[in-house]
Parts: sequence; C-alpha cells; structure tokens
Amino acid sequence: MRSCLIQLLITAAVIFALLWFGLPFGASWLATNALGASGFTGTDTKVEVSANVPPRILLGHADRITLTSKQVFVGDLHAAAIDLTLGNVDLLNRTAGTVTGTLTGVSVPAANGEPATIDTAVLDGSGTSATATLSISSAEVQSLAASQLKAQTGIVGTVKLAAPDKVTVTIHGTSQPGHLVVNGGALQLVPVSDAQPTVILIDAGGGNPFQLQSVAVDGTGVTLVGTMDLKALLGL
Repeated sequence: MRSCLIQLLITAAVIFALLWFGLPFGASWLATNALGASGFTGTDTKVEVSANVPPRILLGHADRITLTSKQVFVGDLHAAAIDLTLGNVDLLNRTAGTVTGTLTGVSVPAANGEPATIDTAVLDGSGTSATATLSISSAEVQSLAASQLKAQTGIVGTVKLAAPDKVTVTIHGTSQPGHLVVNGGALQLVPVSDAQPTVILIDAGGGNPFQLQSVAVDGTGVTLVGTMDLKALLGL
C-alpha cells in the first residue's frame, strides 16, 4: 500500500511538473508556427508564452507573449528587427489586451509602391488600437516627398522641411510653400497654392498597418503619431 501511494505521488508530481513547465514551451512552439501560417517570416524568431498559473494556458489564456525577430516580412511591411510584448492574450480568440514594444528599420509602401523608411516605431496601448509613434529622418521625408512629387505629378523639384509642419518645394529656382498634413490616415504634402496638387507620401492601407493621426517636424526629424493594426501585423 505504501509503495502504491508513493508511486501515485511521484506520478502526480511528474504530471504537475509537465503541466507547470511544459505548457509554456508547447504554447510557444504552437504560437511560432501560427505566426508562420499567418504570413509572418523572420530570422532568429523567438516567441515566449507565459502565464502566472501555467495550466491556464490550457484554457486559452496567456498573461504575456513576447516576440523578437530580425529581418521580418509581413505582407508589404519589412522591419530590420521587432521586439514586442503582448499582454492578457486570449489564445482561442486570437486577441491581446495590450501591446508594447519597438520596430526598427521599418519599410512600408509609399503611394507609388516605393518603400518609405521609418527609423523606429514605438508601440504602446490597447491590443486593438495601440498608439504608434514613428520617427523618420528629415532627409528621408524630403527624399520621399521629392520622389512622390515626380511620380505623381511629373514635377521635378527639391523639398525642405521646417517646424512645425512647413514644407518648401523649389522648382526651377522658384520656391512654393506647403505643409505636411495627415488626412484619412495618410501623410500628405499639401501646397499653399492651388497651382500644385496635393501629393500623398505615405498612404493608409495597402500593406501599411499604421493609421496616422498627426505629424510634427523638429530639428531632429519628423514624428508621426497614429495607431497600429495588430491583426494586420501578426494575424491576430
């Protein structure tokens, strides 16, 4: 009888250990494969699923999922590296309560298909509409504006930025003022004069998971603030 009891205790302890320590590893493996199935590709991809009480994972709940990866491709978005933490995750319904983290070296399609390069995208907030703060160098936005001006209108000119949202377009030695404006989630160059058309620099949708809300120019570059579609990025 005593040996049977000891055997039962040992078996219970093994099962407990497997549940406590094995579930997070198994869930991490499944989450990594789910990312791949959603179209996410990257190198050195690591997904860690954790719950304060690991057996809760069996009920479809994770307190936290951390995701790190390099050379990431999701649809038309490319990132040199991402480091994200999802909180209060419903594994069955594929939703997250919160998201924080950073994407670096991000490329999204511009209006004519050319890539627009974002230095960093810092995410923080609700999993359904996390605030995204994007930092872009002034040189990148000026080059993007000049290329989109030519692609969309045929006009060849140079572009200079100034705080808080001013733009000067110089065409054949003549300068025309304008502004950077966010409209409908897209970044636009809007001339003061009706003689020049509005030029879309970064459009909403079309493989771009960011929905822009504001733009500001300062001495260090351009800051765009908006929201990010976590479903479009991770398939959630």
